[in-house]
Amino acid sequence: MPAVGANCIDLNIQGNTPYSILKQLAEIAFKNGYITDRSLFLQTLLMREKLHSTGFGSGIAVPHGKSICVKQPFVLFARKTQSLDWKASDGEGVNCWICLGVPQTGEEDQVKIIGTLCRKIIHQDFINQLKQGDASQVLALLNQTLTS
Repeated sequence: MPAVGANCIDLNIQGNTPYSILKQLAEIAFKNGYITDRSLFLQTLLMREKLHSTGFGSGIAVPHGKSICVKQPFVLFARKTQSLDWKASDGEGVNCWICLGVPQTGEEDQVKIIGTLCRKIIHQDFINQLKQGDASQVLALLNQTLTS
């Protein structure tokens, strides 16, 4: 499982539409050297949202995608004060994003990472920590989840 670096967390992400949030996430992935092409990864995320919203519920979305532009599996986290409409299953707005990227051949990796996260996202205390923690707390929480 990938470790989450401090530079993979943005607790004040800019943007007021799903497109702008996904664009920022692709930019973070690019700056960290996880992807070779930010627009290709953005397209991957947008296509995934078109298939079915990644709004998990409780204000959290898990946008993800596998693409030839992804060099290694990665996890990013972003949060903002205001919620956006993400067409989540519970109808609630989203203000936390856990973004995953895996290489084209990384089907098992993606399933494993999403499964691990989804088992945690159903717990209210985990959600509260994601929504209220500072960067180091969120970082520790995600890394603990991904490595356990």
